[in-house]
This record gives sequence, structure tokens and C-alpha cells, in this order.
Amino acid sequence: MMKNIAAANPLKEYRAAKIRQVTVSFFANLLRYAFLIAFSYILLYPIIYILTHSFRAPVDVTDPTILWVPKNLSWEPVKEAIERLNLPTSLWSTLKLEVVSALISTATCGIAAYGMARFKFRGRGVLNFILLLTILVPASIVIIPNYMNFYDFNPLGIVHLIENIFNTNINSSLLSTVWTFWLPALTGVGIRAGFYIYIYMQFYKGLPKELEEAAWVDGCGPWGTYLRIVVPSSGVSVLTVSMLAIIWHWNDYYNALMYFQSDHTMAVEISNFVSKIRVEGGRRIETDAPMAACLIYLLPVLIMYMFLQKKFITSIASTGIVG
Repeated sequence: MMKNIAAANPLKEYRAAKIRQVTVSFFANLLRYAFLIAFSYILLYPIIYILTHSFRAPVDVTDPTILWVPKNLSWEPVKEAIERLNLPTSLWSTLKLEVVSALISTATCGIAAYGMARFKFRGRGVLNFILLLTILVPASIVIIPNYMNFYDFNPLGIVHLIENIFNTNINSSLLSTVWTFWLPALTGVGIRAGFYIYIYMQFYKGLPKELEEAAWVDGCGPWGTYLRIVVPSSGVSVLTVSMLAIIWHWNDYYNALMYFQSDHTMAVEISNFVSKIRVEGGRRIETDAPMAACLIYLLPVLIMYMFLQKKFITSIASTGIVG
């Protein structure tokens, strides 16, 4: 009898351990899902709120019984938003200034990063320090000096020298022109350019040098090696930088407001949207047009991310960006 009881104890212990393991696993999964659902709600709440308020009829705006799902659907908020945003003009300005600048920065920052990551030269440490400063210093700190520079664009005093020689007056102001965005992008000092260069540098340092050395043996110079070997191998980093550049340029507000008095981008029009309604109406805002305007503004970025999310997440992991 004692032997049977002793033999049964290990089985009971195994069952008890199995029950504890299943219980702990169940509660751990429960807590995990509760956290993910709560965190997802916090992230998705603004988008859900915008979607549910962008198509409400005017009669539903003042109805206190409606919180989320509207009783009457209407396109009036969208139509009003398109009109007040000056959508054709603001969208064209955003594409012409911001998106083109983002694509230019994607290319020029890659070239600058390749030179700093692969070549050794005097002043490299100083340039790395300056690169770090461009990442740490907020853009709002240097917006006034940049404005003054573009207001009287006189590189190395050449413009004023020509004026003195020929006794003429040259309008050297670049304000309200595309060059206030394109010129910094072409020289690798555009919006968040330091961060783009850092991403490229981290990726280039991980590329095998044997590929470049083989290209040099075959007669490729630095430019040939970069264009034929490095660029085709850098699809991951290019995707990361291009998406970040487009998003940050799309959301740019300070530069577009400072450099342009008219033909504002969508970011500026969105910021002035509610104030325009207040000035024109002189009353309490009883329209969902601001929510519809936010939806129109977010839609291109959301569509881009929906199509590229898998590749973007993979590229973020491959470039070593953490934290």
C-alpha cells in the first residue's frame, strides 16, 4: 500500500505543476492582451474619433445623444474642408516643396553619409561633431538665422560684390521660392538631414568592404562604386530614410509658414483652419469640417504606410535603429 502511494505522488506533483503552468500562462496572456488592447486604444482613439466625426450631418453636431456613431451621414464636412483648405493649391505646394525636398534629401544625405562612413580625411571628427549638433539642436532655434540668410542670400559676398562692380541692385531674396526648401535639401542640411545621414552611416558601416574593393579592382572610382555597388545594396536604408523624410516634411509647419506668405502647404492650412472659421463666423464652431480636414491631411500618409509597413518595419530593424 505504501509503495502505491509513493508511486502516485510523482503523478500528482506533475499534474499540479502542469495546472500551475497553465494558470500562469493563462493570466500572463490575459495581462498581455489587456495591455495591448489598452495601448492600441490609446493609439487608435484619435483616428477613430476623426473617422466618426468626418461624415456627420450638421444636425448631428448639436445632438447631445450622439457620441460616436452618427445617425445621419453627410459629405458636407468633407466638402467644407476641401474648400477651406484650398486643397488643390495647398496639395500642390506640399508636393512641390515638401515631398520633392524629402526625395532630394534622401539622395544627397546618402552621398554625404557614404563619404563620412567610408573615407578617412582631415576634419572628419569635426564634421561628425557638427552632424551630432544638427540632430540635437531644435529646428526652431535656427529658423530666424535661416530666414535672414534667405532674405538676403549672399553666399561669400558674391552678390554684393557684383552689385558694387556693376552699380546695380540685385534682388537676392529667395523667400517665397522653392529654393528655400530645395537648396538645403541639395546641400544635405534640410529638415532632419542629420538624422538621415546617421541612419545611412550606420547601414554603410555594416556593408562588406570586399564588395567595394572588388569594384575598385575592376576600375570603378568612388562614384562608380557608390552608384553601382552601394546604392543597389542599400534598398533597406533608402526605404527607411525616404519614408521618414516624407513624413517629417509632410508635417513641416515652421519653414512653410516662415518662408511663404501665400501658397501655403497643407500643414499651415490645417493650423489656420479653426481660426479661419472663428474669424469668419464669429460664433461657436458647430461643424465637423476640422475633423474632415484632419482626415484629408492624414489620408496620404496612412495609405503610404499601409502599403509599405512590412518593408518599413523590416528596414528599421536592419538599420539598427532602436529606442
